[in-house]
Amino acid sequence: MRLAPWLAAALFVTCAAQADSVGAPRVIPVNNGPNDITLAGQPAMAMRAWRENFNAHGFDVISFYVRESSEGKSTWNLVPVFSNSPKGGDDEKLTIGVSGGADCTLHDFRLLRSADGKTETLVIAQRDAGESYADAALVHFTWYNLTKNEDGLVGYPALYFKQARETQAKKRYCDVNEAFQHELHFGKRSGTGGPEH
Repeated sequence: MRLAPWLAAALFVTCAAQADSVGAPRVIPVNNGPNDITLAGQPAMAMRAWRENFNAHGFDVISFYVRESSEGKSTWNLVPVFSNSPKGGDDEKLTIGVSGGADCTLHDFRLLRSADGKTETLVIAQRDAGESYADAALVHFTWYNLTKNEDGLVGYPALYFKQARETQAKKRYCDVNEAFQHELHFGKRSGTGGPEH
């Protein structure tokens, strides 16, 4: 039996949409305070704290930790973020931030877990400065894969986020969370932050 072309096209679109929703990564919210999570299948924590500035430019600071156990002892280890350096090599950040002004958020992130639950990815969004905090401008996404230092490379921790690629929003936005929502479909926020977020 042959399907009418319009019916075949409709079925294809419906199946593709269902596959996308089933295979889409899940956002792991990171709220103010300690958040119990897992990273690479290990017990972990994301800590989000507010840095008050007594103006419209207070900001959230986020750090990630993983708990490793061996010989009956448990140690919390920092999970830093390594970005590609323009000079070659890697730049290490111990924390990431969520910041902006009264009108728009210029920097935010999403912590993602793959649909199969096996991998975590960190996506950091940054908006160009523009004329003011309230301008629409280009938004850049930097993608980081959670990476195990299986070879014991000197200078790297056992677990860290390593930059994998960069992409750019198709439109200009005032708030990076609008870009996250409309272009990547990763929701309107990374979690609940301080008073301004």
